[in-house]
Amino acid sequence: MPKSQLFTLVKQKNIASVMRVLHLEQKASRARIAAVTGVARSTVTNIIEKLERLQFVEYTDEQSDPGSVGRPGTLLRLNPKAFYALGIEINVFASRVMLVGLDGVVEQKQHVDIDAHASPDRTLSVLAGLAEQVLDRSEVERGKIIGLGVSFMGFIDRAEGIVLRSTSLAEWNRVNVAEVFARRLTFPVYVENNGNAMTLGEARFGIGQGRENLLGVIVDQGIGGGIVINKRLYTGSHAAAGEFGHMSVAQAGPICHCGNRGCLRTLACESAIEANAIRIMKTGVKSLLRAKGDPDHFRITIRDVIEAAEQGDKFSSDIISEAARYLGMGLLNLVNALSPQMVVFNKGSLPTYKPFWEQVTRIINDGCWAGEQRVPELAISALGEDAVCVGAASVVMDRILAGPEA
Repeated sequence: MPKSQLFTLVKQKNIASVMRVLHLEQKASRARIAAVTGVARSTVTNIIEKLERLQFVEYTDEQSDPGSVGRPGTLLRLNPKAFYALGIEINVFASRVMLVGLDGVVEQKQHVDIDAHASPDRTLSVLAGLAEQVLDRSEVERGKIIGLGVSFMGFIDRAEGIVLRSTSLAEWNRVNVAEVFARRLTFPVYVENNGNAMTLGEARFGIGQGRENLLGVIVDQGIGGGIVINKRLYTGSHAAAGEFGHMSVAQAGPICHCGNRGCLRTLACESAIEANAIRIMKTGVKSLLRAKGDPDHFRITIRDVIEAAEQGDKFSSDIISEAARYLGMGLLNLVNALSPQMVVFNKGSLPTYKPFWEQVTRIINDGCWAGEQRVPELAISALGEDAVCVGAASVVMDRILAGPEA
């Protein structure tokens, strides 16, 4: 079934409604689809038969909840081999390209070490070439590729596919990412912030699957995130929702790249811990980190600080603990404001460091105003290093299959 048929189908209201349910819920019975969409059961049956003939949907071996009213129905799902989406993650020093099926399974992937600071044009050209290599290796028909999702660590114009600015990659100022990729690859291109992409990937295909409302949090060289409400990615009026790293949490804190003072990213991310360690080391404090050399001439990494803390270095433990305290308080405010079912973190150095994780968890559990019965589940990404790229592909699926509300 070529993608042109798909694009025609999603323009038909009832068919689009059926597809939307199957995409958002992954598996559903005909009765469930009829109940959610309000479309007559007989009409749903006719639509399913049509989509089955086109090999767009398939029946599974599972049945709906036997405890529900009526006879359990066999669950349907979108055929994961019917169509695919490309996902590209643009990062500072290494980027990725993946080909993803409708079930979130990665068919092919490849990464490249490239400094995105150097030249946006060169970076985009290299990644477009990498995408072509991934497609060639996969042997998937080009007619089954419904689009390309690009994830970028910065503020973007979703409607136009333009990177407006980035605190991490200042050279990327009003770069029309969508235009470059569309010209080279001839697929529809959708651009999204990396925090939103990670969150959407986990909501659709990762540990957040099935949850109505969740927060996604990325803690690495910066802090980002995303918000899913009623299974939909929430981006706000100006596509800037989820920029947790730029919440001001310390009025007298450090100046952030964005120009504000005391942003969460200046106090609780990897680069903040590294900078804090070097700054305090210059005061002559005793620490295992001195083995790295003269603090005026060496770079302390987050792994150095974590390893020193694991060896009992109090200085390193205290720096990590302070970062965890700021992150915990920032997320507590978000949890109390949004009441998500789950908060999912990226699988990074800090979230997976047990003392850091335990402190953040304790602050949220102790401070959740709704009490222990309403404390959200805190989890680490199930998709791991693939989360952002799978999320970028999920953006394509959402825009096409979930309709204009996505």
